[in-house]
Amino acid sequence: MTEQVVPGVIRCLDSYAHSVRWIHFPDSRGMLGSRGFPDFVIAGPRGLLFRECKPRPDSHLSPSQTAWRWMLLAAGADYAVWTQQDLDDGTIERQIDTLRSEP
Repeated sequence: MTEQVVPGVIRCLDSYAHSVRWIHFPDSRGMLGSRGFPDFVIAGPRGLLFRECKPRPDSHLSPSQTAWRWMLLAAGADYAVWTQQDLDDGTIERQIDTLRSEP
């Protein structure tokens, strides 16, 4: 489940505590505004990431998540879906690392 990916992402983000800032939206249904907002917004000196977490690569986005995905991409935002596979193979850490100011 997504609940397994999110704690791993948070651990990874915590290891970059001095380099990036982040916020997790566990359930956008409780927020005001359009539903389906991505799970994470991560900011660093070199950019901003919008990331949705799903348990597997074949997991489907809800219609509201899909609407956010296309709106963010159309606006030029860095949007992607992260899965357990991305956590396991280091993709998530590499993408977070690109936000740091240090080479």
